[in-house]
Amino acid sequence: MALSIWGAITGTIGTVVGLFGLWLRFRQHGLDKAGLSCESDFGFESPTRNQHKIIIRSTGRRPVTVDAIRYFIVPQGTWHNFFRKWQHRKGRWIKVQHLQPKVNLTEGEKTEVPIQLNSEGLNIQEIYKAEVIDQTGRHWEVKWPSLSKLCIIATTEQMGSFENQNESRICSAIGYRLGEKFYLETKFNTIPGRPGVAWGRSFWLPDLQTYHDKYKDVEQNQCVRFLAAKIDEIT
Repeated sequence: MALSIWGAITGTIGTVVGLFGLWLRFRQHGLDKAGLSCESDFGFESPTRNQHKIIIRSTGRRPVTVDAIRYFIVPQGTWHNFFRKWQHRKGRWIKVQHLQPKVNLTEGEKTEVPIQLNSEGLNIQEIYKAEVIDQTGRHWEVKWPSLSKLCIIATTEQMGSFENQNESRICSAIGYRLGEKFYLETKFNTIPGRPGVAWGRSFWLPDLQTYHDKYKDVEQNQCVRFLAAKIDEIT
């Protein structure tokens, strides 16, 4: 009886140890594979220059070479949009950004690839999905915002502008929404202009109310004082 119980116990232990060893080998095999984590990031340096990019991280132990990024465009027209998957399989409504040079990533490394669509005449808000393509042809999905979110965080809008001058001075400003932030660009100078003197200043504002307050202060206060030669710059 005791021997049978002991045999059952040792048999159970052997089974558990065997399963644990199998799990370790399976886990090791998974870690030895290539892995990429891909996400999108949107921002602006100025009204004429964006900082939209794809951030690619290597999460596996095998090195990965990234060849390209593929963007999926919302098809124009109800019929094309209804069969969008079929259209994409045929290579339609797709733009491919080939990386030159190609990017090689080892475990733990990351790279940031600027999103380049202007040369294709394509607007960012037409893209609803993106994938990273590696050297083996494998596709890695990029975390991409919804189209409604994209139309806010990845686009620009001119909010307002003014220009005032007198016989000796000139002052102007243009306001923008750049993604979810706001930007005010001011210019001020004498007539004729002062050589070698900075005559413009830009401001980043975090929200709409702060932007409106700054715009109002520049237009109704600082610009008036500048034209009256009471101040020499917009701050």
